[in-house]
Amino acid sequence: MVEVALCQRSSVGTKEHNLQEITKMIEEATAYNPKLDVIIFPEYNYFAPTNLKESKEAAESIPGPFTDAISALAKKQNVNIVSGTFVEDAGNGKVSNACVFVNRKGEIIGKYRKVHLMDALGYKESDYVQAGNELCLVDADFGKVGMMVCYDLRFPEFARSLVKEGANIIFCPAEFPAGNPLPPRTDHWDILCRSTALLNLTYLVACNQFGAIHSDNPFGRSMIVDPWGQVIAHAGNRTVITYGQIDLEYQESVRSGVATWNNRKPEVYKL
Repeated sequence: MVEVALCQRSSVGTKEHNLQEITKMIEEATAYNPKLDVIIFPEYNYFAPTNLKESKEAAESIPGPFTDAISALAKKQNVNIVSGTFVEDAGNGKVSNACVFVNRKGEIIGKYRKVHLMDALGYKESDYVQAGNELCLVDADFGKVGMMVCYDLRFPEFARSLVKEGANIIFCPAEFPAGNPLPPRTDHWDILCRSTALLNLTYLVACNQFGAIHSDNPFGRSMIVDPWGQVIAHAGNRTVITYGQIDLEYQESVRSGVATWNNRKPEVYKL
């Protein structure tokens, strides 16, 4: 079993305040479950910018102050950490929406820059964010995992590519809003998370922010979805740490039984 903790929280406030809250949640999670394998945080976990000026002021490098702090916590608590995303200096006048995977030794063994930027529904993320251009697959001590962020969920080829390349678990930090004053999108979150897991016969661990952030209202509902498309851990609508277990042997049995990976016809597809 892979023991997982989803730290659902809001990144309102300064970087210093958020790092204090992040530290408290890591300490609480590892105290509650000393056998914890991995902790995941949401998108823009360290600071949530709204424009290029805020982003450039908040931007850090990898390694840098935030990743150094996460590395120290991972080593101290003997746990893998998916940092949630933060603002990284892209070196070209823009920033990256970046996430790192830190192992139990405090080593950064995976870096992901958000590929699909949300230029939709009244947002223009590309005004200040430089899109990433690579998949991120990580060989963790509990299995091979893939990384994606929020809006990436709307691109089925992306998750399919991660699993095709060997990912057994997909981790997805998010700042997925309710949609006010835009059309509500809470149902989209549930459907996208469950369909991503089901269509790829994989575990999905999706950690969303909760709380009013600027004009957004991310609603939480962080979850772990199993390869049968069933939600096996759910955070609800509040600041909370939610725990769950991932059974990779069960995943193999589902993949063998449903067999969609064996029965694919890639020579027919026009993608």
